[in-house]
Amino acid sequence: MRTLLSLLFFVIFVTKSALSQHLTHDIGFHAGTATIISDYGERDNLLSKYGGSAVSISFTHTLHFFNKDLRWNAKHWLRDRLAFRSELNFVTNANFEHHGYSARQNTGEGRRLRAMTGKTRVVSIGFQLEYYIRSLKEFIYPWSDQKWNPYVLAGLQYSIFHNNVESSLGNWREDISVLPGKWTRPQALNVGSGSALAGTFGGGIRHKLTPKIDFNLQFNWQYFFSDAVDGLTAPVKENKYNEWIINLQMGILFHLNFNSPLSLSTLF
Repeated sequence: MRTLLSLLFFVIFVTKSALSQHLTHDIGFHAGTATIISDYGERDNLLSKYGGSAVSISFTHTLHFFNKDLRWNAKHWLRDRLAFRSELNFVTNANFEHHGYSARQNTGEGRRLRAMTGKTRVVSIGFQLEYYIRSLKEFIYPWSDQKWNPYVLAGLQYSIFHNNVESSLGNWREDISVLPGKWTRPQALNVGSGSALAGTFGGGIRHKLTPKIDFNLQFNWQYFFSDAVDGLTAPVKENKYNEWIINLQMGILFHLNFNSPLSLSTLF
C-alpha cells in the first residue's frame, strides 16, 4: 500500500506540475486483450501459454515536451521524441486450466490436473516513457500532413491482483488431496489478494485521424517481480518463472491543447 501511495503521489505531482507549464497533454482510452502467462499447464504448451486471456481496459494521460521552448526555431532533438504516459489499467478475470501431456493422462494425477482451475484479475497504475521514431512536433501540429508515428516504450507499474484456485473434485480447503500433488506441499499456494511491481516494455504506433484525435495501437509485455499473481508458488522447477502479461490494445487519444498551457478554458 505504501508503494501504491508513493506512485500515486508521484504521478499526481508530475501531472500537476506539468499543468502550469507549456506542455502538450493527451488523454486516452484503450481496450484490447491481455494474456497472462502463468504456472498452469506445461510451459511450452500453446494452450497453457495463451489460454489465460482476458479483457484489458486502460485510461491514460500523456505529456509531450516538444513545445516547452516557444521559440519558433527551437530545436531539441530528444525532447521532440519523448513522451511521458501515466496509465490506469484493468485486466478482467483470466481463466486458467492445466494443458499438456500430464493433464491428458487417464490417471489420478491427470484427473486432478484437469479438475483444477484458477482465476486472476489485475489492476495496475504506473507510467511509461515513450520514444517516437519521428518528430512529435511535426506529427501533432494541427496543420501537419504527417499521419503515422511509431514508438517504443518502457515503464514501471504497481499492480494489485486477486486470484482464486478451485477444483471440480471438491473443496481443496477442506480436502487438499483433490489438488495435484505438487500443490499440496507447504507454501505451494498463495491464494487471495496481493500486490507486485512490474516492468513494461513494448511499442506501438499512432495514426492521426483528425487534428485533435489519434488512433493508437499498442503492444506491451508486463513482467511481474512476483510469482504469486496466479496463486501458484510450489517450490518446483515448473514454477520457477514469474508471471507476465502480453497486452494488445487499440485506443483513441485526444489532444487537449497545443498552442497554450492547459486550463479549464482550453478544455471547454
